[in-house]
Amino acid sequence: MEHGFLRDVGVSIVSAGAIGLGTYLLRLPILLGYLAAGAALGPNFGMGVITSPETIYTLSEIGLILLMYILGMEIDLKKLLKAGRAVFINGVTQFLGCVLLGLFTFSLLGFKSADGDFSLIYIAIAASLSSTLIVVKILSDRVELDTFTSRITLGILVLQDIWAIAFLAAQPNLSHFNASIIFFSFSKAALLILIAGLTAKYFLPWLFERIAKNMELTLVIAMGWCFGFAGLAGMLGLSLEMGALVAGVSIASFPYHVQISVKISSLRDFFVTLFFVGLGLQIPVPNKEILSLALVIIAFTSLSRIFTVFPVLHKLKFGNYGSLIPALNLGQVSEFSLVILSLGVTYGHIEKNILSSFILALVLTTLISSIVIPNSHKIYRWLNPLLEKMGFKDMINREKTEDTTEDEVQAKFVFLGFFREASSLLKEIEDRHSKSSLKEMLVVDFNPKTIKTLREKGIKVHYGDIGDSDTLNHLDLSHSKLIVSTIPDSILKGTSNLKLLKTVKRIVPTAVVIVTSETIETARQLYKEGADYVYIPRIVSAHYLTDIIERIESGNATIIKENATKFLQDRKEVIG
Repeated sequence: MEHGFLRDVGVSIVSAGAIGLGTYLLRLPILLGYLAAGAALGPNFGMGVITSPETIYTLSEIGLILLMYILGMEIDLKKLLKAGRAVFINGVTQFLGCVLLGLFTFSLLGFKSADGDFSLIYIAIAASLSSTLIVVKILSDRVELDTFTSRITLGILVLQDIWAIAFLAAQPNLSHFNASIIFFSFSKAALLILIAGLTAKYFLPWLFERIAKNMELTLVIAMGWCFGFAGLAGMLGLSLEMGALVAGVSIASFPYHVQISVKISSLRDFFVTLFFVGLGLQIPVPNKEILSLALVIIAFTSLSRIFTVFPVLHKLKFGNYGSLIPALNLGQVSEFSLVILSLGVTYGHIEKNILSSFILALVLTTLISSIVIPNSHKIYRWLNPLLEKMGFKDMINREKTEDTTEDEVQAKFVFLGFFREASSLLKEIEDRHSKSSLKEMLVVDFNPKTIKTLREKGIKVHYGDIGDSDTLNHLDLSHSKLIVSTIPDSILKGTSNLKLLKTVKRIVPTAVVIVTSETIETARQLYKEGADYVYIPRIVSAHYLTDIIERIESGNATIIKENATKFLQDRKEVIG
C-alpha cells in the first residue's frame, strides 16, 4: 500500500513535469499541463495508471490550504482601501451582476436550487469568478501588472476573492438553508475573523519580532498559524480552506509576509501541482451534456464580463480602452471556482458532471485568455468603432472649459504617452523651470487618473492612443519643438518607438525627437532613422549609480543617504 502511494505520487509529479514542460514551451499556462497530466493518468479519460486517486486528493487538499493561505496574504486590506472607487464599484457590480445574470441564464437551461440540489447557485457563483492565478501570470510575463487597466483588473479580482470567502462561510450549511442557519454561519465566520484579527494585532507582532532573525522558526510558526486556523475553521463547521484564507489575510500587512510567502511557495507549488493533477484525474470523457454545459459556461464567462464591467467603467469616465481591457482580462473561469465546486461535490450539493464541465471550461478559457490578453489592444482597436456606433464615445467627459480645441493642443513640448519615467521628467522640469513652462506642454495618453491630475496642474492633455497613427495625424504638432517618448517598447501598445519616430518625423520633420530603447541594437537603429537622442534607461541608471558607488567608496555614504532621504521626503509626482 505504501509503495503504491509513493508510486502514484511519483508518477503524478513526473507526468506533471513532463507535460508542464510542453505547455511551457508552447507558452501556455503550466496549469493546463497539470490538468492534462491528471487526465492522462486518470481512470476516466486516460490510461488508469493511478490506482489510488484518493491519496492524491488527500495530499492535494494540503496544496489547496496553502494556496488559500498565500492568496490571503496577497489581500492587503489597507491597500485595498486605497484602490479607488472604480475598483470598489466594479467589484460589487461585476460579481452581483454576473451572479444575477447566471441565475437567469442557467435557470433557462433547467438548473435549480431546491430539494438538496444547489446546482443553479453553484454555477452562477462559480461562473462569476475569474482567475487571479492566470491573469497575474499572463500580465506579469508581459510586464503589465502596473498599468492602470491591470490595477483595475487586479482590484476586481481581490474583491471577487472576498465574495468567495463569504460564500465559503455559508457553503457547509446550504442544505439547511434558512435565515437563522446562514446568520449562524456568518457569525462563526465573523468569530474566526475576529480571533485572527485580534491575535494578529496584539500577539503576532510581539512573537514575530522575537523570532524574525530565525527564518526556519518563523516559517514553522507561519505554517502553524495557517493550519491552526484551518483546524479552528473545521471545528466551527467552516471549510478548512476558509480558515487558511483568513489566516493569510490577517498577516498580509506584516513586513514578514513576503518572506513567508516566498518560503512557503515552493511547498505550496508541490501540493498545488497534485491538486490540479487530482482535478485532472476526475475529468471524464466529455459527453454531450458535459461539453454543452462547458461551452455555455465559456460563452457566459466572456459576455457577462463585458456586460457588467465595461458599462460601469465607461460611466465612471474611463473611456472605451480603460473600460474594455479589464473586461477582456477577466474572461476566464477561476481556479477558485474549482475549489468551491470540489467542496460542493464533497458536501453532496452538486453532481460531479458540473465540476467536470467547469474543469473543461477552465482549460478552454485559459487557452482563450492566453490569446486574448496579449492581443487586447488589437481587439480594442477592432471593437472601438462598433462601440462608438452604439453610443459609447471613446473620450473622457470634460467640462466645457477643458475641451481641447485645435488651438489649445498646440504645444512646444509633447509627451507621447505618460508613465513613470515621464512623471519623473515632468517633476524635474517643473522644479528647474518656471510654472509657465507647463503651459507649453502637451501630453497624449489614455489613463483617466493621469489625465485628471495633469489637467489640475494646468497641462494640456489629449485623450488618445499613441499607437493609432490617426491620433497623431489629427493633432496640430506644427509648433512642436521637442517630442518625447519615454515608454519602452515592452509597455507600448500597438506601436513601438521606431513607428512613433517615423510618424513624428513625417508630420513635423523640424522637431527634435527623443525616443526610448531597451537594447543597444534598437538604439542604433533609432539613430539611423533620425532620432535626435535615444534614452536607454539602464545605461543612464548605470552612469548615475557608478557615481554614487564611487562617492560611497570615498567615505560619503552617510551624506548620500541623508541627501537621498531628504530628496524623496516631500517629492510628489503625477505617478508615484
